[in-house]
Parts: sequence; structure tokens; C-alpha cells
Amino acid sequence: MTPAQQDQEDAGAPAIVAQLSDLHLRAGEAGAGPARRLQAALNLLAGLRPRPSAVLVSGDIADQASPEVYGQAHEMLSELGLALHVIPGNHDDRDLLRARFGPAGAPAGSPVHFAADCGGLRVVGCDSTVPGSDAGALSAGELDWLAQQLASEPTTPTLLALHHPPVLSGLRMMDAIALAPAGRAALEDLLGRHPQVLAVTCGHVHTSMASSFAGRPLLICPSTNSTVRLDLRPLDGLPFEASPQPVGLLVHALAEDHLVSHFQPLNAPAAP
Repeated sequence: MTPAQQDQEDAGAPAIVAQLSDLHLRAGEAGAGPARRLQAALNLLAGLRPRPSAVLVSGDIADQASPEVYGQAHEMLSELGLALHVIPGNHDDRDLLRARFGPAGAPAGSPVHFAADCGGLRVVGCDSTVPGSDAGALSAGELDWLAQQLASEPTTPTLLALHHPPVLSGLRMMDAIALAPAGRAALEDLLGRHPQVLAVTCGHVHTSMASSFAGRPLLICPSTNSTVRLDLRPLDGLPFEASPQPVGLLVHALAEDHLVSHFQPLNAPAAP
């Protein structure tokens, strides 16, 4: 198909943003392990019609952060030829991530945020990480930044992305490293003043999950690398145990002012 034919086919299509999360790439494993599973996700995205406007990555690009890992991630993701919008997860290093994915010019150690127009859908990514901790938080600085971004375009349909979900999942090992309660309460209050935010999407939990938050959908994007076994027993100290269930991704489509999010499993075995 020629570019002109593709443009004609895509005319009038909904705004589409693909979401990947929790890639957990490791140095020295190009073509294997997490990288092989990520390639399965990229193959699926390359076949989407119409093509997405952008790719959102909601954290944990790295399993152990290194310049090599972020270089590998950038090379693989760039092959799609789509705009890339990235926030860090608890396994990421803010400065190493920013060096490859931007935005440039921020002071060392500062949060990695973005706000981007993606074909009619505005996507705002807010950094919920705490350096040195697996748990998340939203400081006064992050909340002020988010408030300014939402106030700047009060009528544009918006998808808010975090790494840490603002609700508990019932999975004790994940809830032990959840977003802090103060951040959850402050975010709920903030979103109450911004009805243009149609949904909130996150990663971190390594499972497909849906809930609600601040009166709108809350979507948890599955990991491209591993799926946690569903264990809702109220027991502390339960370990992360992988499930053989499929890994996956999310595809968000804005159609007639409604955001519809499609969970897409991948034809790739989950990490053991």
C-alpha cells in the first residue's frame, strides 16, 4: 500500500494510541527474553490499521537500568516510525531514560513528564516514581505540574497515564508497592475539577485489570514481559509468581468523544 492509499484508508478513523508497559528489558538479551516478547508487541502494532498516532510506554522499560538497555529500547520502538511518549516506572532511572526519550534540558534527577496531542486525543503522562523505592507517590510538585497541564486545555479529550495505579489491586505483593494514599486522594480531588480526563491508565501490576477512579475508568495495561498469577488471598509476604497466561498491551481509540480501550494479548510466551 502506498502512503497516499494509506492516508485515504485512514481518513476519518478514530485517534489511536497504543500502550506498552513493563517491558523489563535486560542488557545482553537482544533477540531473547523480554526483547523477544517486546518484538511480538511491535509486530502486532506494525499490523494495526489504521496506524496509531503514537506509542505510550507507562514505565519499567528496564529491568535493571543501564544505557545499553535504553539504547536497545529506543532502537526497537523507533522501528515503528511513531511518536514515542514515555514515563518511568520503579525499575527505571529517570536520567538514563530521559537521555534517550526526552524531554531534554531538565535538571538531573527531576521527574519525567509529558503532555502530547495524539490525533485528537491528548495524552498526559505524570511521573509517579520515587527514586530508590518501588512504591509510588505524587509530590506537590508533580500535582502542581499536572494541574497546570490539565488547566491549559480544559476541553480536549484527555487520557492520563501513570505507572502506579491509584487504587489497590487486591494483589498483596503489588499493593505493598502501590501509590501512596496521600497521592491517591490528591489526584482524585484534582481530577474532580477536570471532566475532560476521560480515563486513567497505568502499568506496574503485570496484569490486565479494570476499575474506576474519580468517577471514570481506570485501566491497567498488561506487561509485555510477564503476567502475575492471580492470588487475592489477604496474606502479607506473598511473592511475585508468574502465570503462563498471555502478556499483552492496550490500544486506546477515541471515537465520537468516547475512549474505547482494547486489551490485546500477544502471541508470545510469558516470562517464567
